[in-house]
Amino acid sequence: MYTEISAALQGTKTLLDLVKAAQHLSNYSELLTAVTTIQQRLAEAVASELSSQEKQAELAAKVRDLEQTLSKIEGWNTEISRYALFAFETGALAYALKKDSKNDDPMHYLCVTCADARKKSTLQPNGRLMWCPTCKMNIAKEKAPPKPPRTQSQNSWMAR
Repeated sequence: MYTEISAALQGTKTLLDLVKAAQHLSNYSELLTAVTTIQQRLAEAVASELSSQEKQAELAAKVRDLEQTLSKIEGWNTEISRYALFAFETGALAYALKKDSKNDDPMHYLCVTCADARKKSTLQPNGRLMWCPTCKMNIAKEKAPPKPPRTQSQNSWMAR
């Protein structure tokens, strides 16, 4: 009987050890699940951070581009403020260098079409015309001289 009680106690002890081991195994399984969840969230956070850094780099590049564009516009506005719109006797328009803005520059005119496109193109004299080397436009600065009146002999069909 002693052996049976001893065997029963030994069986109970083994059962308790198995229950404890199963309980630890359950806790270990929960721990692994928790660690796996944390690792997944950490990976998502890292991916989100990388995406955020890429977006930040794109935005920084856009800001640099916009600052360069703004600088060019401000530079152009400063440059074009040295000129005033001028109408030649023919009614054609050009930007003329203001007298108070000459510095060491000789008097000259800018093409209106090019200036509106933020290009500085100095008109070149060509007789009574001004020629733009950039857009190839001719601007009449002087009216054409009047044609001499025709004489009677020039009007005759026989004079031809």
